[in-house]
This record gives sequence, C-alpha cells and structure tokens, in this order.
Amino acid sequence: MESIASAQTFYAGEFRHALDEKNRITIPSRWRRKSAEEFILLPDSQNQFLLVMSPEEFARMSEAAESNASVAARERRVFLRQLHSRAQHGLADKQGRLVLPEELCRKIGLKGEVALVGGRGRFEIWNVTRWKRAHEEETPTYQHVANVIGL
Repeated sequence: MESIASAQTFYAGEFRHALDEKNRITIPSRWRRKSAEEFILLPDSQNQFLLVMSPEEFARMSEAAESNASVAARERRVFLRQLHSRAQHGLADKQGRLVLPEELCRKIGLKGEVALVGGRGRFEIWNVTRWKRAHEEETPTYQHVANVIGL
C-alpha cells in the first residue's frame, strides 16, 4: 500500500478551466491520480478563493493550528471550530471532475472560467478577475523575495 508521504501530490502551475452547469471543474491531468480522489474544500478566510486539499493535508493544517502555543487556548478552540465547520468534503471522479458546492461557488464568485493555482500540497480555485488582480498586486512581493533568496 502506498504511504501518505509518497501519495502526496505536489500542485504547481496555473490552469484555466470552466465550471460546467453542474459546478464541476476538471482537475488538470498532471495533478490527478488514477482513481477517484477525496478532497477537502475550504474557502479562504476572506472568501477570495477556494482551497482544495487532501484530507491528510487538512489534518496536518488542523494539527499545526491545534499545537500552536503562540495562540491562546480559547482562540485555538474557536478557530478550529470555525475551520472544521467551513470545510466540506469533495470527491473527484475517475475523469478528474470535482463538484463544487453551489453555496461556495456563490460565496466566492466562481462561475464560468476559473483559475486553478498550484500551492505545493494544495491548490486554489479563483474567480479569474480576482486572480488577475491578486497576481498583479502580489508580483512586487514575489520579486522582492526572489531577489532576497537569490532566485
């Protein structure tokens, strides 16, 4: 059986795909596994984009928040309650189609063409207009950090 570490998918790149009439998005082929795959769907804290990750990645994120001693115990409990209540399960079929819940699409403004943006162990689904704006606004920060680290 495949270990979690070897099963971890690395999401890199940017892709454009359209949501169909059933709010299905096709996951890029290089991001897919050969069988149906379970995901956790989570709107970011500002409802700008939808985070998509494996249950294992979500568990790692949850555990990191739970063990963060720099946040007060009460705030951690509130955060974890909110985190888990906002997360939803999703399942991509063998063709790599993932159904996005209608209420999340409405909340984030996902309709028609969307941008899928790689983010290491997770990826993001953006409204194309918001993604273009965020990409432009974040480019100076990217360039600065790239220079600092010698990229």
